[in-house]
Amino acid sequence: MNVNQVREQLHRLIDDIDDIYVLNGLYRNLLAEKRQRDAYEKEQAEKARKQSKSSGRTS
Repeated sequence: MNVNQVREQLHRLIDDIDDIYVLNGLYRNLLAEKRQRDAYEKEQAEKARKQSKSSGRTS
């Protein structure tokens, strides 16, 4: 293998690592958004449940 071939292979590996790094970042962001959405939906469901209980008592 000559120097140019090694250099090309190294650049391909660096590109692959960059792609993996970007994909991992996207994955972490998606997981964080999903956790936030789940927490928000749970909170809204809890508020709706409490509101329906309190409105059921006053009716």
